[in-house]
Amino acid sequence: MSLRCAECGAALPIRSRGRPRRYCSRRCQARAYRRRRDLGHTAPPYPATVGREQASAITRDRLVHLAVELADANGIDRVSVRAVAHHAGLSTDQVYRSIRSRDRLLAAMVEHVLTDSHRRRAPQPEPAHPRDALERLARDEWALYRRYPWLLPVLATTRPPIVPAVMALVDRTVAVLLRVGYTPEDAFAAYLTLSGYVQGLALLHVAERAEQHAGAATWDTWRSTTHARLARTRHAHDRAWLVVVDSQGGDANAAVDRWFDFGLARLLDGLIPPTDGQTDQRPGSS
Repeated sequence: MSLRCAECGAALPIRSRGRPRRYCSRRCQARAYRRRRDLGHTAPPYPATVGREQASAITRDRLVHLAVELADANGIDRVSVRAVAHHAGLSTDQVYRSIRSRDRLLAAMVEHVLTDSHRRRAPQPEPAHPRDALERLARDEWALYRRYPWLLPVLATTRPPIVPAVMALVDRTVAVLLRVGYTPEDAFAAYLTLSGYVQGLALLHVAERAEQHAGAATWDTWRSTTHARLARTRHAHDRAWLVVVDSQGGDANAAVDRWFDFGLARLLDGLIPPTDGQTDQRPGSS
């Protein structure tokens, strides 16, 4: 039986003495090292790279879609140009010629999922009240982070990818606030306040998903165990809110949804008071 390279599968010469070779060349040995470093020891060998003509048929959109699939499955930290090349069966240089850099890859991923989500959303009439319009936009953003948890750390930064879909996301909220009398400066600040709230609560969903993937105890088990320990040490004494949290039970996602609904209603009341007949005045003015 002939021996084959552990990386590319090429036939290896049989040695009469010494340890058998695992790789056909130093290049394959280096590729195996980079694969294990970037993708983990259990990652399969790189598939044979396709030729230039076949590579041209693999469009940039396909590479971006593949990167989104990788982020959905493994998280954004595992997405790199090298990882995309590995799963596409291309060399890293071939992907770099199309994507240019990881920052551009992330920007293209954000554009892809925001545009696709907006296009797939069922057409609905524009809410008559600006407060209802803001609520819908906030819940749309909330649904994005539930569907794509990796999107949160990419957007929740002072330097998010400034792509058309992100600009449109801000435009839709700012337009509602301008209609009710906010100045452009205050409208943007109000957008950051609303989006920051959504992102902050979404962090709890992302953390819970990570805990589940890590095989941690369920939130309900953790909650009841922690409450019992606090009760034994009398740290729960005179803390009525701990009793309420313990009595609610259920899973973490349901709890976070309840907290989100509670906070969103009161935040919207502050941004656009639920009173009629004063939408031409700047909210908060006397």
